Amino acid sequence: MAKIRGTSILGTLRYARETFGEEALRKVLAGLTGAARGALGDGATTPIVTTGWYDCALVSDLTREIDRVCGRGDLALARAVGKYIAFQDVNRFFKWLLRLTGPATLFSRATSVWNNYYSGGRYVFEGTSGRRASIRVEDWDCADPVICARVQGWMERALELTLGAGPRPVIRETAHLATDLALGPGRFCRYEAEWS
Repeated sequence: MAKIRGTSILGTLRYARETFGEEALRKVLAGLTGAARGALGDGATTPIVTTGWYDCALVSDLTREIDRVCGRGDLALARAVGKYIAFQDVNRFFKWLLRLTGPATLFSRATSVWNNYYSGGRYVFEGTSGRRASIRVEDWDCADPVICARVQGWMERALELTLGAGPRPVIRETAHLATDLALGPGRFCRYEAEWS
């Protein structure tokens, strides 16, 4: 099974702590079961390492519990977490460079970013058309609704950094674990972005 970097898990814990407070994070951690609870510790002294690889279910379970305890249970907070942790580990210079490029460059170069955070799945930039872009992630066994919502949040933040001030971009998952024999026998998720 594909893995996810520890930085995503640590960013998720930081999101919960900074957004909802220490008491809310304790409730989230208390609501976790088995392996997830043991892997995360008490949140303050977690054994998670930034560059380590961890089961995607860990970040999915943690994010789902944050959404249940602190949100409405509709995965809106999963998307918010993805947006929050996007590009937190890059410097200001890189963020400034994003502004000099356009969405096509952003999405075409995101392949290398993908491989920094996920050990599996193949990120494919399908292209842009006007003010729309499309990507798909193939052969990705981490794809569950929580992780897919996080990816949408990441894409939203990436576009905001690239486009600057203005209307928020709209990101949708238009195919979840779909198949298309023209693309190959594997399953994929497709994400589409629109901006003004």
